[in-house]
Amino acid sequence: MRVAVYVDPSAGMAHDGWASATTFDLAAWGVVGQGPDDGAALADLSRRLTDAGVVVDPAVVERLEPAPTGTERLFGPELLPATPEQRVATQAVLDDVRPRTLALLDSLGEAELDREDPERDLPAWAAWRTLRAMFWHIADCETRYYLACLGIPAPPRLQDLRAELVASAAAVREAVATMPADLVVDVGAEGRWSTVKVLRRLAWHERDELVAMTALAARARGATA
Repeated sequence: MRVAVYVDPSAGMAHDGWASATTFDLAAWGVVGQGPDDGAALADLSRRLTDAGVVVDPAVVERLEPAPTGTERLFGPELLPATPEQRVATQAVLDDVRPRTLALLDSLGEAELDREDPERDLPAWAAWRTLRAMFWHIADCETRYYLACLGIPAPPRLQDLRAELVASAAAVREAVATMPADLVVDVGAEGRWSTVKVLRRLAWHERDELVAMTALAARARGATA
């Protein structure tokens, strides 16, 4: 399958200065490859798509100009109104991943949740250095960052972590279904966001974080046993 790929050489998502590569194909909605340069990001994307069962022939159709690392910008498809199919694809990913996130949380003890993994490599600005912080980060990112960048108010932050993840998922579900299709917002230091960008990032973020969290949990169990 020929897949149109979009490259941001300055995305800085997992690490400062790293590139990202993604597609807007619904069969691979929300899948993002990352690496220290374009080639590494494309190779990572191809691997992820293959692992997801998508046989690909990637073709780069848009590459953003280099910018300061982490600058949020929009690809061409993110300037278009969101389609009903993109909303459905986003919610399908979220419906699959949130129960697995909650199951992982339920399986962990206090010591495992609060362990800082010495093997973990994070950018200096990342504050989520324990599993507990990563669970909070998932909820904060989706409602207090992604949706907030579109002007959608976040629900009150609950004190109980599990309840917060459940409430946040409900708020996101409502936003995915009802937010205007054609929002494009300049958010100052947070860059440019749109309805399509937020849908795509929602489909990417928790699913990607859960892979890292599952590996961290396995190491935490070994260290605290």
